[in-house]
Amino acid sequence: MKWSAFMLGGLAGAAVAVYAARKRPGMFAWAGAAAGEAWDGMKGRAVNAVLDRKFRSDKADHDSKHSEGSGDSWNQIEEMLNQDPHVKRQAEEIMAEATKH
Repeated sequence: MKWSAFMLGGLAGAAVAVYAARKRPGMFAWAGAAAGEAWDGMKGRAVNAVLDRKFRSDKADHDSKHSEGSGDSWNQIEEMLNQDPHVKRQAEEIMAEATKH
């Protein structure tokens, strides 16, 4: 498209908008509100789609990390407790106190 045609179309559109605003201000306000609502709707759907995609992938990553690593974590904790008898005794005391309440 040529720039001159683009500029001519823009000027014609602006002239029509000015004419409509003067002759029928209610119609112009309604058209502006409708365009704004349409824009907000499209923008909202786009933002929601991006966020859904982002959180869905983050949740899948989070779930897979926890399902894979949770057993390893408990094994590491158990190894640390078995290495130090004092720490193991304290952990057993904490567990006993927690089960009392």
